[in-house]
Amino acid sequence: MKTKTLAVEKREITGTGKLNALRAKGWVPGVVYGAAVGENINVQMKAADVRALLGEDETDSVLVTLQMDGKELLTIIKHVQHNHLTDSTTHVDFQAVTPETVVLAEVPVHLKGTPVGVAMGGQVHQLVFDLPVRSAVKDIPGEIVADISGIALNESLRLSQITLPEKVTTPFNGTVVLVSVVKP
Repeated sequence: MKTKTLAVEKREITGTGKLNALRAKGWVPGVVYGAAVGENINVQMKAADVRALLGEDETDSVLVTLQMDGKELLTIIKHVQHNHLTDSTTHVDFQAVTPETVVLAEVPVHLKGTPVGVAMGGQVHQLVFDLPVRSAVKDIPGEIVADISGIALNESLRLSQITLPEKVTTPFNGTVVLVSVVKP
């Protein structure tokens, strides 16, 4: 998983009204927590920078190096809150980590190949788009690739049928169906 960079500033203000005023000025509030920082750190970042950071990713689990007060801090995004009407980002939670920190992250599942069942009139139905994985930060894969070329009509590809990268596990059961090919 690649690491992105984001400039943040420490934030002193708290409270709903003050944070809404901060958002109106083009800033997004956030918090950094975790063993690597001790006490929580309230932060703020430019809304345009947050949009650029999150805009190209398929998942909220993104490794981010925060630049704050001339220092850098490795984090993973744990939660992003959005305004349900405008879809704008209203708050971001960052967990401070080290490369060896074991975390639970969401990794996109990408399909490879064309199932043989499609030639028989079937349609591909992907059921799992993001797979939760547990691993050290340095071992988080950028994606999980599932080869679906061998799936016949009315068959499925289960989690147990794909190989996860070394040192990566998932809390999902191996019987979880990732993809199926069915008649429309």
